[in-house]
Amino acid sequence: MILALAAFATLQAGADYDVYLLIGQSNCAGRGPMISSDTTDVIPGVYLLNNKGKVEEAIAPLNRYSNIRKDMKVQGIGLGLGFGDKMHRWTNRKVLLVQNARGGSSVRSWTPGAADGYADSAIVRARQALRFGRLKAIVWHQGETDTQMGMTTGEYVERFAKLIAYLRENLNAPDVPVVVGEIGQWEWTPMRDINRFNDTTLVEVCKAVPNCSKVSSDRLPRRFRDKPRDPHFSRQAGIELGERYAREVLPKVSSAYIAPYRDNKRAAISFTYDDGLMEHYTMVAPELEKRGFRGTFWVIGNMVGVNDTVSPRLTWDKVREMHERGHEMSSHSWSHPHLTRLSKDSLLREILMNDSAIERATGAVPRTFCYPYNESNDLVLKLTRNGRVGTRTHQVGHGQQNNKTTPDKLSAWLRDVIDQGEWGVTMTHGITRGYDKWYHPEVLWNFYDEVKAREDSLWVATFAEVAAYRTERDNTLLKVSCGHRGMTVKAKYYADKRLFHELQTLVFTLPDNVGDVRATQGGKPLTVIRQGNTARLNFEPWGKKVKIKW
Repeated sequence: MILALAAFATLQAGADYDVYLLIGQSNCAGRGPMISSDTTDVIPGVYLLNNKGKVEEAIAPLNRYSNIRKDMKVQGIGLGLGFGDKMHRWTNRKVLLVQNARGGSSVRSWTPGAADGYADSAIVRARQALRFGRLKAIVWHQGETDTQMGMTTGEYVERFAKLIAYLRENLNAPDVPVVVGEIGQWEWTPMRDINRFNDTTLVEVCKAVPNCSKVSSDRLPRRFRDKPRDPHFSRQAGIELGERYAREVLPKVSSAYIAPYRDNKRAAISFTYDDGLMEHYTMVAPELEKRGFRGTFWVIGNMVGVNDTVSPRLTWDKVREMHERGHEMSSHSWSHPHLTRLSKDSLLREILMNDSAIERATGAVPRTFCYPYNESNDLVLKLTRNGRVGTRTHQVGHGQQNNKTTPDKLSAWLRDVIDQGEWGVTMTHGITRGYDKWYHPEVLWNFYDEVKAREDSLWVATFAEVAAYRTERDNTLLKVSCGHRGMTVKAKYYADKRLFHELQTLVFTLPDNVGDVRATQGGKPLTVIRQGNTARLNFEPWGKKVKIKW
């Protein structure tokens, strides 16, 4: 033990910061490329412990003050950026990161008593930080070196368990949450070894270490397209990995927070359909409605009413009727051109003509946009995002003619969406005719049934609803005041009220043996749903305080 615990305990008085210890090897340190603004722009609400033991505003690279890091020139963007940003946004707390990673390090170098002494180095810096706040979680991302070395699961689990026990003891935090992350899932080393580490070793780690959980690296891309043997994540992948860590840590550290998705569902799905085909009215909408779902249908204005013998299109009457039945009828441009090849004026015409036509038919201005051919550039993104809650920039194609979709592929995709806590966006065109048609449409209807059976984990909503919810969630800060008989939650809302008006789901922790729980906002009662030692309610983040009593 490197300091007396009794002396250390006095350092925590008057804590203002939530302290997070981020340790591991290069993907924790960050190897994603930086852009010029990274080294000048402060990350709002996020702070670093510098090499003088003082707190300063966070600017990348975040591993700059590690006392065991490699050369400064190799430090880049890693999980700390996404993690710190989301933890601040979701908790409205000042986040103090103690990032102390070392590229290429083995868990052996982190084992207590090892010659490298990495565990003691982390403790020294964490204790400096704890003069300013309380340790909320330990984030660990490491394993590439030990996977390449062929370390056994047994040895890894034993060494990691000793490390965490040592950190918890010396930081006077016996129950502090620990979160570990999977390594990159491309063949930088044999996939059997990567899968064994992710699917076996880390699972055993979380069994051996109390209050430990793991996050997935599924579908996070590598840094170098032409260097498949490099184990480092790309810039965006590092940021996304950090956000996944934040989603896992949030329920462990906050007494009240906004859920990632409505009703605290683990994941979300939006069914979207391109090109405004008549089959969407005659076949898709009825099948969705049977299951209580609503879809998003992307309309091409100059094709509406065209009685194409290959793929007949919706009429404006049908567009209006589908809107009235609760489906989202939104824009796929006026004539489906390659938007990236158009001038600014032509782009604006494509956008405004379609928006106006849809508004005339439905009475509602489209608040989302779908890119023809899934093509965009900076100008296209700028113009199409103006006045909208979201645009479709990610999707998975479902269809049998071109995408070769099978029931097994659909089931596997659904499992991944739920496991990763993602927003799954589907892209479907033709049903019995047209692009990527289904030879057996019942495969799609059966998939709807499968989704319906998983509604305990899934929020199924239109593209606009999920996009708006996510933006509001990330632009709402909560101030929580807890008392013996309840809590008060005040939201600071930064989203544009003219565009965003989705109810948010507040999740809060209940004390032991609590009886009745009631909640109001502006004097109006709110429905409280209890589950174990937590409860949730839906509220207006732009509204008055939420008062909860038990």
